[in-house]
Amino acid sequence: MVRYWLHVADCDECDPEKGIISFKERWKDTLSKVGNGDQVIIYLTRKSEFAGLGTVIDGYSLDERDADNPYKLLLKSVKVKPVKAKSLVPQLSFITNKKRWFVHFNKALYEIPKVDFEQIKTALIKSEKGSREAGEGDEVDVRIERLKREISTRAPTGIKGLDEILGGGFPVNSTILVTGGPGAGKTILGLQFLLHGVKNGENGVFISMDERPDDLRKEALKFGWDLTKYEKEGKLVIVDVSYPRSGLPSQEKYQIDMPFTLDNIVRTVYEIISDIDGKRVVIDSLPAFGLHFEDEAEVRIAIHRLNNLLLSSGCTSIITSEIIPGNIGISRFGVEEFIARGIVLVEIYREGKEYKRAMTILKMRETDYDLRRFAFIIGKTGLEVLPHKVVFFDEAARLL
Repeated sequence: MVRYWLHVADCDECDPEKGIISFKERWKDTLSKVGNGDQVIIYLTRKSEFAGLGTVIDGYSLDERDADNPYKLLLKSVKVKPVKAKSLVPQLSFITNKKRWFVHFNKALYEIPKVDFEQIKTALIKSEKGSREAGEGDEVDVRIERLKREISTRAPTGIKGLDEILGGGFPVNSTILVTGGPGAGKTILGLQFLLHGVKNGENGVFISMDERPDDLRKEALKFGWDLTKYEKEGKLVIVDVSYPRSGLPSQEKYQIDMPFTLDNIVRTVYEIISDIDGKRVVIDSLPAFGLHFEDEAEVRIAIHRLNNLLLSSGCTSIITSEIIPGNIGISRFGVEEFIARGIVLVEIYREGKEYKRAMTILKMRETDYDLRRFAFIIGKTGLEVLPHKVVFFDEAARLL
């Protein structure tokens, strides 16, 4: 009797068309139930899509050369085009929690009902057929048109003066690095950007590495921003990392579960973005994120992977970092500025007996921007950039 299986894989460890899928040793008992002729659908977690289809042509085998994933299944693959899982959720009986549907994709291999398998299979084959009929020339045209739209479309920050400097806002589907010393305004800038999106139909995710979520909510109230209101409406999510990484229980609905591993972070962030259809993300801050890795090489790999996740999600994102006093670089790990499509530098400097703030756009893809330093203030309603006030100071005057 043919059985129907769902294989859940990470994008980095599975090529749906390769015909070989790999498993860790703990899946040996489940693999022993898979027989020749059984059918398998492959689901990629970081893309939240069904992406592969095949028939088992050989029972599982052991490859001792692969220490991490020693057990293999050989498939006769069918060429298909990926289908977003969310579009099929209402039709699939094995997904009982329709709102948090992604929680059902938490095992590497499990059996699903035939009727559900056929629903997914039909969608995969139709998608491939439609793509093939469209022709390669049409695909290229569609991609070019999409890129043109992205270039011309901006994600307004809602920060007075900043959108004027940027020609309407940040480029969509890009990662922006906001860097500077403590107290320069990085977190407030990120919150203001996120809330402007939420108020205009773009749901947001704030990943709080340093601050407790309640401290963030109190800080926001100072500017008249009621974060709780948008959280209750399902438009805003604050992910608590500060309590779990300290080994303390968190009362927050959304948090990064321990152990604090890269896979855990990537999976949780992607699930939350998918759950609320997030369009804007703020990660505050990367130095706190980096504390959980043994060396800087691991941190750089983690930052690259996290950035790829955000871009593949179609989000416009802000990541914050900090300048180390006495260091000539503009970030903590020296990689953030290279993966970001935009860099906003915020500084505190001394003018006479007063301390003031300045902002410089050091990099912004697809944007005609000005490299001069502009003054900005943090007032009762948040940040305001003053495009008419250009600032000049030497390094001796810069505090942070």
